[in-house]
Amino acid sequence: MSQIPPPPGPGPQPTPGGWQPQPQPQAQTPAAPGGTSYAEWWKRAVALILDGLILGIPATIVAAALSIGTFSSVQVTTDATGNVTNIEGGAGFIGGFLAMSLLFFIVGIGYYVYFHGSDRGQTLGKMVMKIAVKDEATGGSIGYGRATVRWLVATVLWNLCFLPGLIDHLFPLWDDRRQSLHDKAARSVVIDVP
Repeated sequence: MSQIPPPPGPGPQPTPGGWQPQPQPQAQTPAAPGGTSYAEWWKRAVALILDGLILGIPATIVAAALSIGTFSSVQVTTDATGNVTNIEGGAGFIGGFLAMSLLFFIVGIGYYVYFHGSDRGQTLGKMVMKIAVKDEATGGSIGYGRATVRWLVATVLWNLCFLPGLIDHLFPLWDDRRQSLHDKAARSVVIDVP
């Protein structure tokens, strides 16, 4: 009986004990700067929620206080049957809404750029979760310029009908360095810190 020659190229190879599959190369995750590990997605998500509460609660209180005057300036006129015939003073409401939006924008950019651009690279939420934003190559601070880019990209993506922002924040789930799109734009990574 004749032997069948092995197939050419990679694949199972004959050994004295029979056919054995060749081991496949393992995909390796690049090492995080400074010998640490990349932060897991859930830690980033919890930090984002904590930061949202830290910023959102005081900003909502201030916004509510500012809007009280705008609602009282709206006057509605009705006829004898109760039908609305005229609404006046809506510009105060629109102005109040724009003022609140500007307040949220200024507070958000100030908070995230200041903390992410600092030497620690941590917002208060990231401090609690023991993670930090760092330069992808050196592990050092990303500085305030790149922190601004990081914040602007995330904000623009969220304002493009929600879905791009959701994809941006889910991106670390399948990226080998656990980077979001705004991390890639700023050349930053989020790592675990002691």
